[in-house]
Amino acid sequence: MANKEITNHDEILEAVRSIEIVEELTGYHDGHFNYELELEVTAYGRNYGGKKVGPYLHLMIYEPGAEIVRQGEWGGNNFYILCEGHLDVFVNGNKVGQTQEGRSFGEMGVLAGVPRTATITVAADSRTKKGEAGAKVMRIERPALRLLRKLPKFSAFLDSTYRTYGLNLTINEIGVRAGGVLSQDILTRLGDAARYTVYGKNAVLVREGDPINRLFFIKTGWVRRVAGADFNPAVADMLTGLDAKVGVDFLGAGNCLGFDGIKGPAKWPYTLTIMSRTEVMEVAVPRLREDAQLQQAVGGVFDKFSTADDTAIPPPAADKRVLSAAAKEINTGVIDGTNLLVMDMDKCIRCGNCSMACHKMHGQSRLLRRGIHIERAKKVKAFSTQHVLVPTVCMHCQDPECLTGCPTGAIGRMEGGMIDITPKTCIGCGDCATQCPYNAITLIPRNPDKPKGGKAPEPPPAGLAKAKGWFSLGRIAPPEPVTATDDLVAIKCNLCSNTPLNPAGKAESKRKYSCQESCPTGALVRVNPKEYFGEAKDAMGLIYMDQTHALGRNIHKRDPLAMLWHLFGVAICLAGAYLAVSYGLKNTLDGRIFTDWRFSSVRWLTGFVGLFGIVVVMLYPARRQVYKHAAGALRYWMLAHVYFGALAGILLFIHGGFKSGGLLTTFLMISFDLVIASGIFGIVCYLLVPRIMTSIEGDPLLYEDLRARAHELRGELADVGRRSTNADLQNIIRSKVRSRFLSFRYLLRQYVRREPLDNLLAAARAEFKPDADKLRQTDARSARLLLEAVETTATLRRVESLIYCHQLLKMWLAPHVVSTSLMLALMIVHMVQVFYFAVWK
Repeated sequence: MANKEITNHDEILEAVRSIEIVEELTGYHDGHFNYELELEVTAYGRNYGGKKVGPYLHLMIYEPGAEIVRQGEWGGNNFYILCEGHLDVFVNGNKVGQTQEGRSFGEMGVLAGVPRTATITVAADSRTKKGEAGAKVMRIERPALRLLRKLPKFSAFLDSTYRTYGLNLTINEIGVRAGGVLSQDILTRLGDAARYTVYGKNAVLVREGDPINRLFFIKTGWVRRVAGADFNPAVADMLTGLDAKVGVDFLGAGNCLGFDGIKGPAKWPYTLTIMSRTEVMEVAVPRLREDAQLQQAVGGVFDKFSTADDTAIPPPAADKRVLSAAAKEINTGVIDGTNLLVMDMDKCIRCGNCSMACHKMHGQSRLLRRGIHIERAKKVKAFSTQHVLVPTVCMHCQDPECLTGCPTGAIGRMEGGMIDITPKTCIGCGDCATQCPYNAITLIPRNPDKPKGGKAPEPPPAGLAKAKGWFSLGRIAPPEPVTATDDLVAIKCNLCSNTPLNPAGKAESKRKYSCQESCPTGALVRVNPKEYFGEAKDAMGLIYMDQTHALGRNIHKRDPLAMLWHLFGVAICLAGAYLAVSYGLKNTLDGRIFTDWRFSSVRWLTGFVGLFGIVVVMLYPARRQVYKHAAGALRYWMLAHVYFGALAGILLFIHGGFKSGGLLTTFLMISFDLVIASGIFGIVCYLLVPRIMTSIEGDPLLYEDLRARAHELRGELADVGRRSTNADLQNIIRSKVRSRFLSFRYLLRQYVRREPLDNLLAAARAEFKPDADKLRQTDARSARLLLEAVETTATLRRVESLIYCHQLLKMWLAPHVVSTSLMLALMIVHMVQVFYFAVWK
């Protein structure tokens, strides 16, 4: 008998009535069901505007030996309840027990987003009440949880199951991490003395001075410790600069607190507050004091798991930047992503190629270059600072909020723990998009390419037309905005799964991402945030710290392949220059190195190798057009472009010598000089301009945002002049304010001093305070308008300075592309001419 689904409604209702934890769903009173709507949606399904929602309860008959769940697999979208028969439970291939009728299994994969912890199969001798071989099982889909939680028994069951599972899992992990030191009896007694609790953000665990009556072991989440603060501990990390006595730090999973209370009465030397949803195992201190053996075992083992209690109170921050960065990483939730995209803005050249790559791959970009900006010290007390942008793109959260509201279960946790959306079952309701706190889910038309009354979209260019596009200076038109309201589907980052970059079956360790592969400077990288952000990793307990691992190389910290490219590039440039110069001095440019080969002169060889270098250089613009297929990371192609361009430049300069061969050759060498000069200028811009921008811009803004802000500020400045008829005010604004802040000198100040905007505005107000005080004597309103005009004009200059940086990053491209095109044309003519006269004639 094969596995089959029972669709008879009477049998489904009978199965529901037989299961204690969901029997309330069929409660009947005064001629109608108590939960009529919930029963209809979960058991039968319901149409909303022509779109089917549900059913979520599926009654299945599984044949003997059938595997229902498998250990290690991600199955966070379904859980099960055994109705009839019995099931075998296997852990690591060993049978550890059986599941009895009425018991649930697999629910932790849904509730906690973890892989299956056991394999469950139908026992060989299992039979239903009708005598059929096999087992009758109720499969419940994730969307049913929202409806079934209304049932008191089911809600209590879920809470109890979650806490019991969390406690057992924590106890087992402690036993494994202890390396067999703790006996099973000790672990059982520890479990009896403990409870598992889930706390919400901003909850206060203990206050400074409270008696220590609990020992805390942090399973997941983040806790803030504050010592010496008599104000709100929730804002202590922002106020440490005001009081050097205040100690603040953050503790993550694996930390243990409260050891001082085990041996005798003691008080908490700090306040503990919850920073994000946190799960904690709490051990009753009185129980530990009563059991000397348990006290000794727990104290000896837990002390090795964590260094949090090595100091009585958290010390004052050694580097406020580290504290501030860690607080922002935790408060924004980015630290709990499982696959985080980060951009090092000191390397980002604002080209938008990452977003374009996403658009080319999926037909609609799922990456927006706005998001959470984090300024962090590269090392404690080091001068250098890293500016990181976490763009608006899915983080594949550990505890995703977007999964809670989907009425069809279209969004869920897939293989490998990735969060993804199944388009076939998505009804475009937008519930997931509104639930996501990072705006990483958008709605688009289900058939965006289908023409509606207009002409069909033009096919993409091919052949010569495509090659011509490599040298185009035109601005790429942004995608059309989504205006449709019907037949929508939700989209989000799916880590380029089931694409030519990552076909089905490709190993996770070899996964590639189009956005990262298409970044020319290596500014973009996908990481495990607990590994990438060192300040957060240091806050984790030793028991979990070694479990963090990067998704790939952290190229912002160390990129061995890039280093090899640099070494190789410098080596070939130096070797090429040395050989060409040494043989040129020895044999002259036209003297043969090998007498039996007519093309062995330095001039011919430098020409051939220089031509090869140019061919390699021209592969970069070709590679830049590849978005959907693996072709090597663009950042390494950029390095090849630079170094082979440098090699070609050196050798062709030697090839040309000191004498011009005529007008054509002269123009060729001039165009080549322009290519080299514009390329060097571009490299300098790429190295310096992003760093200047990040030091003055605060939160990174797109070029379009800056242009809009500048236009807004100009409007505000003009409005200030219209709001007052005071002639003195008008004269000061026209002759002093505008000439001061819109001057070239004040523009240079933005780049040289790189003051924070608040400091810049404070200095501007102080500069015009005497004028404001003079106006205030006769017209207080004009004095306020003057200071408003001062702030607006100074801010406008700051915005304009950033706009000029954006333009500078692209300004060099036009002369570089034009001179390259001219050089290639003249080079072809030159080669034809040389071969005609030197070879064929």
